[in-house]
Amino acid sequence: MLRPWIPYDPSIDTPLGHRNLVLIYCVVWLVQLAYATYATRRFIVSRKDKS
Repeated sequence: MLRPWIPYDPSIDTPLGHRNLVLIYCVVWLVQLAYATYATRRFIVSRKDKS
């Protein structure tokens, strides 16, 4: 069976705390994806400008 990406341990996590953790993970991934997209687009544009 696949292990969850964001594990839940009922002995230390609360349902609300776990939900917030999942939301934080999603926001961080979206920010990183947006930055990677921005950096890639800037790199492609700068390569086109040089030629």
